[in-house]
Amino acid sequence: MTLENVILYTIIIAVVIVVPILLAKKAGQDPIEVIFGRRLSGTLFGKKNASSEAEGKEPEDSSENAGLQKDTAKPSAQKSSGRSGKSVRETNSSKSDLVRLISKLATYARKNHFRLIVPGTVTVNGTTAALAAILITRCGVVGINCFGFGGSVSAGPGDDDWTQTMNGEKISFPSPVKKNRQQREIVQQALADAGWANTPVEIIGVFTSPTVRLSKGSRTNCYTKVNLFNYLYKDRFLKDGGLDPQKLEEALEPMILRTKKE
Repeated sequence: MTLENVILYTIIIAVVIVVPILLAKKAGQDPIEVIFGRRLSGTLFGKKNASSEAEGKEPEDSSENAGLQKDTAKPSAQKSSGRSGKSVRETNSSKSDLVRLISKLATYARKNHFRLIVPGTVTVNGTTAALAAILITRCGVVGINCFGFGGSVSAGPGDDDWTQTMNGEKISFPSPVKKNRQQREIVQQALADAGWANTPVEIIGVFTSPTVRLSKGSRTNCYTKVNLFNYLYKDRFLKDGGLDPQKLEEALEPMILRTKKE
């Protein structure tokens, strides 16, 4: 073999084997795979180490970690279920419930050009009708008599006492129907003394609690707040019966007991 042949073979080996090995190492690759290919390399030199194949991958959660995550979710679920199982304690009406009712009545009166007297405390011949408000329409006078009972309210027949059931307890109270009738007589007498004897008068009982459940007997003239306004928007209250609300208010004024302002 001549010197020229030796030099030629050396160059060929350098190009085919040595140069790829150097380039592969520089690039961080496996020189064997670069020369022989991944498949042949696995056959000749055995499979790669499993740990090196897994390098760069995030470890999967162990069964212990998974169990821990499940356990930490349990307390919040139990806490939430405990809250939802709590029973809400019912209460009677508050002063703010009455204020909201009067505010809504004032809006109703203003829109329909009626007059509203608050409070509607009428005194005549030593007797008093202590009403929350008196509404004067073009066809008559409507007295609003308020009750603060909450829970479930059941009407008794005739003049019998009514029953309130709330938070597992029952109490009896005087029939609102009877009280409405007594107050109607006082207001009628006041109108007669003022020269308006033929003016129609109606007294309505209103339970001001927003959550009250009213089980009415027949013809009780008592309502919840929602049902009150459904009733007041009937045609019989909105029609023109020939009365002048302002003049009627002026006639009643001397008999209205006003609260002194501090």
